[in-house]
Amino acid sequence: LPSPSPAASVLPTPSPSPSPSPSPSPLALTERPFTVLVLGGDNGFRTDAVMVVGIDPIKKTVAMASIPRDTVNVPLPDGGTFTNQKINAFYDFAASHKARYPQGPGRATADMVGTLLGIHIDYYAATTFDGFKRLTQAMGGVKVPRANPVGDPYYQVTGSQVGVRFPSGTQTLVGERALIFVRTRQGDNDFERQRRQQLFLLAAGRQLLAKPALAAALLTASGNLITDFPLDQVPSLITTVASIGSKSVTQVVLGPRTYESSASCPCGYALQPILPAMRSMAKQLFPWAVVP
Repeated sequence: LPSPSPAASVLPTPSPSPSPSPSPSPLALTERPFTVLVLGGDNGFRTDAVMVVGIDPIKKTVAMASIPRDTVNVPLPDGGTFTNQKINAFYDFAASHKARYPQGPGRATADMVGTLLGIHIDYYAATTFDGFKRLTQAMGGVKVPRANPVGDPYYQVTGSQVGVRFPSGTQTLVGERALIFVRTRQGDNDFERQRRQQLFLLAAGRQLLAKPALAAALLTASGNLITDFPLDQVPSLITTVASIGSKSVTQVVLGPRTYESSASCPCGYALQPILPAMRSMAKQLFPWAVVP
């Protein structure tokens, strides 16, 4: 893992706390499109997986947009900027500034990502490394198809084992091995890692759709997820989403050079968001969520 980021600076700050988020529509999730911010972080909670998932149960579509963890200078809902800090440090920052973010770090991060993309994010769902491993173990593993092998000669698997490889073909990944699959990046790059995260999430989702009772049990199990998602609606939503085919799923990584450019930052390797390009793509992916 990278070393912890230095203390964050947020400039300017016109108001002591962000504006409260608009309340989600009272309609059931089976009757309207919605967005969810999916966060995966270490037990610290540095969010190395930042992904917006949009589900439209009416048009039967799913859209996924991943944001590189090295994105810096992200605009904030209160008009400020998360200056010279990476997006993956914001959850921790919000958690340590409770007076400024009384809505909690998960909701604050959803509002921040929404501001970045120019959309409203309805819900968030976050899990730690340990929570992720427990989820995959409870599922009995996740069957993930791979057309090409994945290798990382530098990944520190244990104190004495360095290097990991995933062969091509469908594999069942569980626990620590599943976590390595969604975290490894030194064999290629962070953008391929984000594509693997999307692949894994889709595979896990399809697997859970075949077992609605298991999906509901996993999502409501204590310690696996931190979320404001209305879990009581999961059973009915599963029935609706199960009919969405793979051809109706759109996946995008909002990385360079179209959506981000290289940036100079004391925090190390960094990417500056190209806001017009990011927001234009978000408008295409999540048209119902665009903020006027």
